[in-house]
This record gives sequence, structure tokens and C-alpha cells, in this order.
Amino acid sequence: MEYNGENLVKAVTLFYRSEAHQQAEAHQWLTEAQNSPHAWSFVWELLSPLKSSEVQFFAATTLHTKLMKHWNEVPEDHYEVLKKRILESIINYAMGPKLVLNRLCIALSAYIIHTIPTYWPNAFEELVSSFQPHHLPNVEPERVIWILLEILTVIPEEFQSTTLAVNQRNRVRTVLQEVSKDILKVVEMCLMPIPNAGLNMSNLTTYLNASKCAAAWIQLGGLNIDECTFIINLLIDLTCFVYWNKTDPDGLMPEEMDVMETAVEALTAVIQHPHTHRYKNHVTKYAANILYKFEKILDAERSLPELNKDVVATLYGLIITIADSHSKIFIDNLKSQNPEEQRIAFDLLNSILKCTNLPGLYPVDESSSTLTFGFWYTLQDDIISLGTAECAQLILTVKPYYRDLVCIMLRKSMYPTIDNSSWSLDDKEVFRCYRLDIADTFMYCYVILNLEMLDLLNTKLNEALKKDCTNGISSQTIQWTEVETVLHAFGAVAEGLEYENLYLPKLMQTIKGIPFNELNSKVMTTALHTVGAYSEWFGDHPESLENVFPLILSTLANAEVSTSSTMALKNICHDCQKHLVPYADHILLSAQAALASGNLEFAECRRIMYSIGKVLSILPVDRIMEYLNIILAPSFEDLQKLAHAEPTPSITTSLVTRLSILVSLFISLHVETEEKVEQPLLVVMQNTMPLYRIIGEKYCRNPDVMEDLSAIFKYGVTTLKDDCKPLLNDMLQIIVAIYRAVPQANILVVAKTILILFGREDEFTSLNQQLMHELVNVTLQMCAQYSTNNQLSEKADVLEGFFSMLANLAKKVPHLISNSGIDTSALFQCAILALVLPEIQTLKAVSSFLVHFISQSRESSQADVVQAFGESLVLRILMNLGTTAPRSSVDIFSDIILALNKKYCDNLSRWLNSLLAQEGFPSSRISNQQKENFIKSVLREKANKRRLCDIVLEFTLICRGILKQDMDTLTCDYS
Repeated sequence: MEYNGENLVKAVTLFYRSEAHQQAEAHQWLTEAQNSPHAWSFVWELLSPLKSSEVQFFAATTLHTKLMKHWNEVPEDHYEVLKKRILESIINYAMGPKLVLNRLCIALSAYIIHTIPTYWPNAFEELVSSFQPHHLPNVEPERVIWILLEILTVIPEEFQSTTLAVNQRNRVRTVLQEVSKDILKVVEMCLMPIPNAGLNMSNLTTYLNASKCAAAWIQLGGLNIDECTFIINLLIDLTCFVYWNKTDPDGLMPEEMDVMETAVEALTAVIQHPHTHRYKNHVTKYAANILYKFEKILDAERSLPELNKDVVATLYGLIITIADSHSKIFIDNLKSQNPEEQRIAFDLLNSILKCTNLPGLYPVDESSSTLTFGFWYTLQDDIISLGTAECAQLILTVKPYYRDLVCIMLRKSMYPTIDNSSWSLDDKEVFRCYRLDIADTFMYCYVILNLEMLDLLNTKLNEALKKDCTNGISSQTIQWTEVETVLHAFGAVAEGLEYENLYLPKLMQTIKGIPFNELNSKVMTTALHTVGAYSEWFGDHPESLENVFPLILSTLANAEVSTSSTMALKNICHDCQKHLVPYADHILLSAQAALASGNLEFAECRRIMYSIGKVLSILPVDRIMEYLNIILAPSFEDLQKLAHAEPTPSITTSLVTRLSILVSLFISLHVETEEKVEQPLLVVMQNTMPLYRIIGEKYCRNPDVMEDLSAIFKYGVTTLKDDCKPLLNDMLQIIVAIYRAVPQANILVVAKTILILFGREDEFTSLNQQLMHELVNVTLQMCAQYSTNNQLSEKADVLEGFFSMLANLAKKVPHLISNSGIDTSALFQCAILALVLPEIQTLKAVSSFLVHFISQSRESSQADVVQAFGESLVLRILMNLGTTAPRSSVDIFSDIILALNKKYCDNLSRWLNSLLAQEGFPSSRISNQQKENFIKSVLREKANKRRLCDIVLEFTLICRGILKQDMDTLTCDYS
């Protein structure tokens, strides 16, 4: 369909007023129209005032698209005409529609980016001069200022998004930074109070646009804080003026809030400028000004029944940005002999502490306290990084603030005393994440306070539990939220308390005495989480285990807290295994009862079974077997029934559950003794092997079942090691049968584990060779089958697992590849074929195998394979680099090239010269000279992988037209 005005109007109308499929077709056609050279002609016709606003907007958008993406289509002798037409269009649309006017302003900014500094060097002077109210008498003065500010505002944004050559971008950036001071003067004029009248709320639109313009140019990076003195004061005063003169006493109107936010955004851009830290005095001065004026607003907000969250977040966001970005300046001020500098630093700390302590609950009552957490981390981190004497002095200075911070966060992390069921799911999740942030911040507090924090927490916990006691009797009900929040804080600092032996024994004794049955279940959940967090500490203080095991074991079957209790038990069984003998019977009986209760979720059953394995491993073998018979009997009965039943979705789900729970046991059950004993796990596996055979036959096509069955074999082998030898024959028969039926990655993981563990043992030589033959033959057949239909990607996961296995074998037991009688030629060709796949992880695995094979080939008598098929490999690599392979795969192919260059340099030279001599290969975009330079550069690099990657990447970009075709040389010399 021809790109003329009539057809384009129809297409735009169809796009806005039709069904989804017609919209999609219209959108595609309109996009093609925008990209066509005809767009330069029809765009002016469609900008006619007689057209609909939708058509006008499409025309303005098309003009911007052409200027941004297709500037090279404009001859230089058309530049002036184009500029005049854009300016005329802006004036024609000065009074709207605003959407069209905005897009035309953006189009002019794109034109400016392309024509400065060479064609239109004085663009900004002309703009400011042209868009003055007295030059456009037919347009409202406010609208003229709006247009000027709109054009100026979008220029920095357009610069960031426009694709320019590096040299051109640098030149344009230089010009923009040079004129930024002049632009700022224009903005200052718009923000200056009118003499004898001051600022006026009727000018909010101008203030808003001027603030946006200031933010855009400051973010460009050409202005230092010392050059922004006037604009900073104007923006601070504007923010305060809008707040104190808001039209509605109950809150700011949207436009008023926009002005405040935009002004603060501009101030933030100044504060975050990468050079601002050099201007300590300026930062300190502006911090004082902002604190003095903004704290009055924030005090007013805190006195209201309900905070204006937007105002508080905006103002505190700036204050915290100042402190966080320049914490080292304020740390210097804390040490300063100048009382004024010290006062400002303390005022800043107090302000941020007030923000953390905002009234109400996060996030329903306030949304700003979370902004402060990063600062408290930065402050302690910067202090700790100082020299010993300075650090000690500053820690004493800031300790009172961190003590207050701990008390504040204990309050802020409290759950609401009334059930928060009225909260939305989003609010509950945000509060959960907020408590995690508080937990991290508690750790920062501990770095500063150390034992003082533990003493504080211990005092708070005792106060919460004892309350006002008269004659030993509490006269007040315990507030469960106060108890829970202190336990949460103790759990948060666990990581740093491995050797503490004063307060933690007291904590564990206190936990033992908490009346959990009288309190909300969240207290018990947090107590269990805290106990689990100190599992490593219990390893050095086993005497305290007696204080916590009653709580853990009594709650295993409690559905409300079983997640926390099973996690605590698992952690302690992992870290304190050697200390568990006195508690073994209690643990095992409680765990058995919990499993039998039916109250546990799948993950909780897995954790309990892991704990059972850890505890059993420290008992005598006869007792282990007794417990296994009791604990596993129900599971094995269920497993037997499930294995023999006809597969259904529910049967399959139950089977996966039973197998997964067994995996947890197999990971943890291992008896370590100097005497030779029959491993209980070996007995378990021998007795259940017939079931695994049945499951393998029935469910070989079910990935979930196979994942767990493979895990049983894998962990059975890695846990038992040499003790698993009696099982190997049966195990290998099962995995080979499964792999023959359905090649899958899980089976390859098991095979890799067995081959690496037993690959060097003579008694298994025949078995290993048979396994290698089966795996290689089945995989080669699979590749042949799927490659004929171009469906090899469907088996990318299998090929990834297969070549990952081979790469590992090549590193650890290379003779299994070279001396097993497998067809290495076919294997090498299969690897070349797999390089066509787009999946990066698969390419990495294939590359790893090829690199190891090539590197070892001369020593393992496989050189003839590389020499026979090396040219095919290089052909495949060049085709990938020149056409469709992901750019992220360049490093992967570079590894193979480097291996070839080290071991087969002459061959590689011959193959590269032969293949690249073909005209137009691997791309018509690369010249013969560039190919020659590429070959020389590659052959020179036999050791430096990074340099080779750069060479290969540049070759790839040229082939794909991303780098200019007229480049005559590649980067050949790095010296």
C-alpha cells in the first residue's frame, strides 16, 4: 500500500479505533512508513491543522523518529529548510494540542543534537532569543516560556538516547556542557521572585517547567556545585514557598506536589554530581540551609494527625541523599574543631534519626523510615574503615545515635498489636521485607555498639517479660509484640556473635522460660528462628542446647510454627552433630511423631528427614537399623504401593514426595568410624533397589520423578563412596535403561559422579567402558535424529549435561575418553554440530569439552581427529561469529580458537586462510584486508585470552555491520 496522506490517515484511524489484530497490522505498517524515506514528505502534510489530533501526533512522532534514527538521509543543503519547518510547526501548534507540541519540541531537540557544534553552533542563543513573548505576540506569554523550557529540557534527554559516533558524541557533550551555565541563567530568571512581589502560586506551571529544565541540565554533569549556588537557593526557597502557600490547608494539590518533587530532584542531581565531594564547604553550607528550612516543614507534618507521605518522602529523600553521598564530609565535621560544622553534622544525624522514628507503622502509616537504612550502614562502614584512633573516637561520638536507633527499630519492627488482617497482601509483604532491612541494620548497630547492644536487648527482653512486678507477681499482661521484636533483634545479630559467652547463655535460659502458650504464635516462630540462627554458636556452647531442645522438639508437629522449628532443628543437627548423643532419642521420637502427624508440609518433612539422618549417623549401627525400621517402614510401604500402582497425576505427586524425602536422608546419613561397618544407607539402598528399577521403567519420561530418582543415586554414591561398590552394577543397569529410553540430563549427573569416583579403579574398568559406550552411542543417535529436523534445541539440556560430563571426565579421568574405545571422531563432530545451538550454557559445556579434547589430543593420540575435523570446527565458529550466534558467545568461541592456536597453530593458520579467502564469507560486510588483519591478530595471541576475545569481538561486530565497514584495520597491536 502506497505511503500517501490518505492511506496514512486511514491506518492511524484504524490503529486507534479497531480490534487488537487490526491494531497490530496497522502498527506494523505505520512503523514501516515511519522508517521509509517517504516519511520526510508526508509528515508535513499530516501536520496540517485540518487533520485529527491522532494524525497530527503520529506526524510529530514520525518527524522525531526520522531525526533520531535516520538523520543520515538528510542532505546538508536541506538542514536550514528543515529547521525552519520544525520551528514553524512549533509556532503553529503553540496553543496545542499539547501532546503534539511536546513531540515537536522533542523533534527540534533531536535536530539540535545533530547540528551542533558544526552547522548550528549558536543554536541556544537563537532559541532563547526567538522564544521571547514580545517576538510571538499572538501566543500567550506563559505558553512561550513553556515552549522554550520544554525544548531546553528535552535536549539533555535526547542527547542520552540518540545514537552518535564516539567523536561526535564527545563534541556534542562538550558544547552542551559549555552552554549549561547559560541555560541555568534562563532557568534562574524563571524562578526568581518578582521584585516587591515575590513568588506567586499562579506561576506554578512556569516553576515546574523551570525546575524540570534545571534537573535535566544538572544531571548532564557539566555543572559543579559551586556554579549552582544561586539555583540551589532558588530551588530550596521554591520548595518551601509552595508548601507554606498551598491552596488547600489539608494537603498539596497534584501540581503543587509536582513542583516540590521536581525542585528536590534538581537539588538531588547537584548533590549526587560526581565532583560535589570536592566542595566540602558548599556541601556543609547547603546541608545546613536544607536542614533548617526543610525541618520546619517536617516538624509541621509530624504534628498532623496523618502524615503527607509524599512530602515527607521527598524532603527526607534529599536529606538522606546528602548524608549518604557525602558521609565522609560529615564524619570530618564530627571531628572538626569548628563548632558550627559539628553542629550541622549532629543536626543531620538527628534529622535522619527522626526519619527512622516516624510515627506509625510502615508501610500503612508512613513510607520513609526505610530510606534511612542505607545511611546507617554507610556511616558505620566509613567509620570502621578509618585508622584505629580516629575510629575509636568516632565510635564514642556516634554510639548514642546507634543506641537510640536500636530502640527505634525495636518499635518500628513490632507487629501491630491488633491483628493486621485488614492489611493488603502487598502491605504484609512490604512489612516482611522491611523487617529484613531492619535485621540488617541491627547488624550495623552491633558493629558500633558491640556488647552494649546485647546488654540493651537483654534489658529490653527482661522488661518485656517481667513488666511491673509486686511481690514477685506481675500486675501487667505481657505485650507479645515487645517480646517478639527483641527476639527478632537477637536473631538478626547472630552472625557476629560466634564467641559471645556472657549474654547469649542468658538469652537461651530466658527463651526456655517464656510462656509461649500465653502469647501470639509469632513469638514462638521468632524464638525458633533465633535459636536456629545460633546453631554455630551452640557448637561451641553445647551446654545451652538443653535450654532450647524442649521448645524445638515440642513444636515440630505444630503446623503454625513447624517451618521455623524444622529449620532450627536442621541447623542445629548440621552444626552440632557431635553434641547430639544425649538428645538423640528425644529428637528421633519427636521427629517420628511429627512425620506421622500429617501436619507437615513437604519441605518440612524433608528437613526433618535430613535431621534424622544427621542424628542417626552418630549412633551405633544396630540402633540405627532399629530406628530406620520404625521411621522408614511407613514410607517404604507407601513407596512400594505407589511404585506398583498405575501412574496417575496424584500417584505421581505422592511418589515424588516420598522420593524427595528419601533424598534428604541419603544426603545426611553416613556413619564415620574407624572400624569397618556395614553402612545403614547401603542396606536401605539394597532393599529398595528393586523399587527403583520399577520406578525407572514406569516413569522414565516424567522429569520430576527422574530428578528425584537421580538424586537418590547421586547422593547414595557420594555419601557412601567406596561402600557403594556392591550397588554399582544394579545402579548402572537402571540408569542405562532409563537413558536408552529417554536421554536426560539428570541421568548424566549420576553417571558423571560414578565415573569420576571409580574411573581409575581397575575392577570397574569394564563397567565404566560399557557405561561410556552406552551414553555416547545413545547421545549420538539422539543428535542424528533431532538434527535432521532442525530440532536439536529441544535437547539442549541433554547436550549441556552430556558435554559437561565429558569436560569433567577430560579434566579428572581423561583415559575414559581416549581409551574406552568410543568413537571420538563422531563425538568431535557431534560437538561441532552442537555449536549451532543458541543456548549459552550449552555452548559453554560444548566449548569446555572441545578445549580439553584439543589440549590433550596430542598426548592421548587423538591428534588425527582434530586434524581431520578441525577445519569443520573453524568453519562453524566463523559462521557463528559472522551471522546469528549471540554476541555473548564470543568469549566461548575465543576459548576454542585459543586452544587450537596453542596446539595446532599451523593447521589453524591454513584453515583460517582457506576459509576466509571465500568472497563474502562469513559476511559481505567485511573486507579482505580486514580478514587478513584478523588472521594475523589471532595467530599472534597464544596466551592472552582477553586480547583474543577483543579481536574476535571486533571481527564479529564488523561482520554484522555494527562497526563501520570503512574501518581498514583491526586492533592488531596492544603493546
